[in-house]
Amino acid sequence: MGIFKSLFGQTSEQAGENKDKEKQRNFDIFKYDGLKAMKIGKIGYAVRCFNEALAIEEEFETLNYLALAYIQQGDVSEAIEAYSRMTLLDSEETDTFLNRAQLYLQENQAEAAIADCEYILTKKSTDYRAHFLIGQAYKMLNRPEAAIDSLSKAIEIKNDMADIFLLRSGLLTELKQYDQALQDVNTAIRLAPEEENAYMQRGAIYEALKDTPSALQDYTTVVELNPFHEQAYLETGRLLLEQHLIEEAILHFDEAIENKPDFGRAYTARGKAKELKGDTVGALDDLKRGAELTEETDETSQQPVNFNEMYANRPL
Repeated sequence: MGIFKSLFGQTSEQAGENKDKEKQRNFDIFKYDGLKAMKIGKIGYAVRCFNEALAIEEEFETLNYLALAYIQQGDVSEAIEAYSRMTLLDSEETDTFLNRAQLYLQENQAEAAIADCEYILTKKSTDYRAHFLIGQAYKMLNRPEAAIDSLSKAIEIKNDMADIFLLRSGLLTELKQYDQALQDVNTAIRLAPEEENAYMQRGAIYEALKDTPSALQDYTTVVELNPFHEQAYLETGRLLLEQHLIEEAILHFDEAIENKPDFGRAYTARGKAKELKGDTVGALDDLKRGAELTEETDETSQQPVNFNEMYANRPL
């Protein structure tokens, strides 16, 4: 052995150890260069570094960093693939399945999301997040009753999460179960009193119940919380006009335009209010300006808020 070492400098065992150390060193360099790149926003470079590291060793933590980098890059399909590779390395880590399920929902793959969440529940039956995501998936599949059932299971486990109550409220509203929907949205507001969308939803429920003053108060509350909330301004103005409070509506739209001078739909709404008042010249000016602005910003393509989708795919 001594002659062998003197001739070749190291044993084959030592050569193997040195090779392994070199691989580990290169792996660490790529991995931590990728992390540094992520921290300073160089996501494309981070992705390349993580992939180089993973070519050396398929490692769970690095795959997770890669998935997060792909998400920041907006490449959801690649992030799903990274999470899938993670599940092969550790099928007991349920958060991986949860993260993948959220991405499946973003990709409108409701059945795949449900499958992941059902797997999570076989491992941890008390994971309210899985029930919540299943509820979102069933909503996507246009199965409101099944969605409500899943959300109710989530609430049995965790009854202090406003998002769950708000989503269930929207589904109950769809089914015209307004009293139960109102109970849920009231709970959501109690849990998250600064949540603008909860007041918007409750306003819509009050309208369905023909309680216009309460609806108007909720839309007004949203404007107070957020002076730039366009839909709240429009709904408030609409209700004022429905109550023939034309001057109040015009003043309301004056405020909306003052806060957001390029708010095309507010000009259009104010123009209609001025038309009702008999101010033909002012109405024409506003309607013309509104048409110009909506064409510039493509505001005409905007749809009313869909409260049932509002909380879909939020980080859990």
